[in-house]
Amino acid sequence: MNRYICTNRNPLYKDHVEMILEQKKKQILDFFNVSDNIPFSFNVYIYDTIEDLVSGLSVRGFSDMPDYMCACQKDEDNSINYFEPKDNPSENEWSKDEYDNVIFHEEIHAIQYAIYGTQPEWLTEGVAKYIDGTYKKGIEFVLDNYIDVNNPPSMFEIENEFGEHEYDSYDYAYLMISYLIETMGKDNFLIAIKSKKCIEKMSEHLVSKSINYYINKYNNKSKSK
Repeated sequence: MNRYICTNRNPLYKDHVEMILEQKKKQILDFFNVSDNIPFSFNVYIYDTIEDLVSGLSVRGFSDMPDYMCACQKDEDNSINYFEPKDNPSENEWSKDEYDNVIFHEEIHAIQYAIYGTQPEWLTEGVAKYIDGTYKKGIEFVLDNYIDVNNPPSMFEIENEFGEHEYDSYDYAYLMISYLIETMGKDNFLIAIKSKKCIEKMSEHLVSKSINYYINKYNNKSKSK
């Protein structure tokens, strides 16, 4: 059973977060081929504002949070960390409906950590994006609109500087995980990521391999029409 530590203004929002976590749990466990009889429990922090979230994490010893962060999962204290969006947000602020997917996304991280332990960020973020439905328009749309096929980042950047560049590292992480699952099969992929050596081997030139695979796939698809 999760432990909730709430400093947000609305005590009922905890019930909403709990509902999302319970509703989405089976979908996550099914992806990882894990029985839903296995108990998972996390420390769930809910702060009042996004500023309080950043401040609260800093007080708890987590500093240098990226500017784009609106929630996070922390291996160190088995926590999932959220804030409560406003009831009437401005155009540039999170709405509660939009934030439901953030709640789901961080739960994916928490469960993946509970199963596999600490893993590379490109792997955990790619898996979370693969599951959470962010890229519903599909790989071809991602490739055409978000991926720089002529000047992609190096795998070194993705592995060591995730989220530190102008491009969106999450786009490439999603592309790479999609490629691995499509070419290996999900069951083999889940077996492989149990091993640090296998992860290191899979990551070799993974950005370019993924891009070239999908470019060839969709070019061949076009030619066959």
